[in-house]
Amino acid sequence: MEAVKIIKNILDFGPAVFLPLIMFIVALFVRVKPGKALSAALTLGVAFTGMSLVISFMTSSIAPAGQAMVKNTGLTLTAIDVGWTPVSVIGWAWPYAALMFPLQLIVNLLMFYFGWTEILNIDMWNVWQKAFVGAAVMILTGSPLVAFVLCVIWIVLELKSGDYIKNQVRALTGIPGVTVTHPNMLAIIWMAPLNRLLESIPFLANLKTSPQELRNKLGFLAENHVLGFLLGILIGYAAGYSIKDILVLAIKAAASLTLFPMVAQLFMQALAPISDAASTYMRQRFPGRNFVIGLDWPILAGNPTIWTTCILNIPVILLCAVFIPGNITLPFGSILLTSFAMAATVVTQGDLVRTWLITAIATPMAFVASNWFAPLITQMALDTGAFTLPAGATQVAWLAHNAHFIRWSLLQISQVFVGKMMPGIIVLVVFIGVYRFYVKEMKRREKKALESTGLD
Repeated sequence: MEAVKIIKNILDFGPAVFLPLIMFIVALFVRVKPGKALSAALTLGVAFTGMSLVISFMTSSIAPAGQAMVKNTGLTLTAIDVGWTPVSVIGWAWPYAALMFPLQLIVNLLMFYFGWTEILNIDMWNVWQKAFVGAAVMILTGSPLVAFVLCVIWIVLELKSGDYIKNQVRALTGIPGVTVTHPNMLAIIWMAPLNRLLESIPFLANLKTSPQELRNKLGFLAENHVLGFLLGILIGYAAGYSIKDILVLAIKAAASLTLFPMVAQLFMQALAPISDAASTYMRQRFPGRNFVIGLDWPILAGNPTIWTTCILNIPVILLCAVFIPGNITLPFGSILLTSFAMAATVVTQGDLVRTWLITAIATPMAFVASNWFAPLITQMALDTGAFTLPAGATQVAWLAHNAHFIRWSLLQISQVFVGKMMPGIIVLVVFIGVYRFYVKEMKRREKKALESTGLD
């Protein structure tokens, strides 16, 4: 437990301090001059801080409007969506949580050495996700060994996910040599077949709605600040706000969508020199091999499709909360559902219509998953003493459950080890089938993205 406290104290500095520190060490290791390495690391810290400020600013503006829309329905829902922060405490409360750091590093280095991945995942900030998986498996099976096996599988899936989207991330961000290894990207495993289906519909296939294409078609109406202003008015009106509050919300939404791409430029400024140096260094030692740095998802946050989708999806969240039979989840901590929007933005390459459709389809799935996980998360919270139940709630839930389909699948597969064979085997067979299609589809999309960057 002492090791957990030490690691948690380090992580309490936040990604804006922890990740630049790791990046500074990586930069020195790949022979970047100390001054340049320090400047790049500090710029990365500024980028994370700036993006966090803008996200918090937008969330604190938009989320209350969405919650007001839910409150206006008069619903009484007993499982409160607490968001990711309290859930991460559950992960850190797991007795074996500290072992997730060396486990992730060892698996990563072994996979890179044998050529099974091109990624060095420095997103140690999200190692709590592995700890949460392990804690959940322990609850269901009582076996630390099974928990560690499932954690290794999760680590491998994250690394391979980063491999399968690296070119698409570059096409979206313009940043070379980086990818996203956040578990949110595992949602693309089931989104890829859905996106392929949407692309096969002639109307949607011919309807191009990336931010740049919208600007070409709609002119000033598709500019980030104008679009944010219009969306703010719609959400404020739906929330029953006064004219004054509607206009204040609209300006805040306009400011948020304007600032996101500005702050995102700092990631490119920070990461490009380190990425170039790291690629050169690794090519000298591993001839013919590529090298990619795995990072947290905020490097994608400059794309306005993500935030436009989140705002447009609030009415869908409200409808799901009201009309899904047996729903117990009250949207609160993760009402914007960014986890789905960011994954969908990658697989659609920023196409707004398809991103919103995929997110809208994912939303009822999120409620079903939230309701299913609520008893388990509540039990984990009570068993570990991680946090107490919010006032008026009998359970806690996590609506934006990162990669809920994958997490649920792994938990079902873990049941095989305690004698519940059939459900686990069925889920395993289905998962393997979906994953095989995903791999094939993502290789096709990676080739297409590589061609679009002009590097093929």
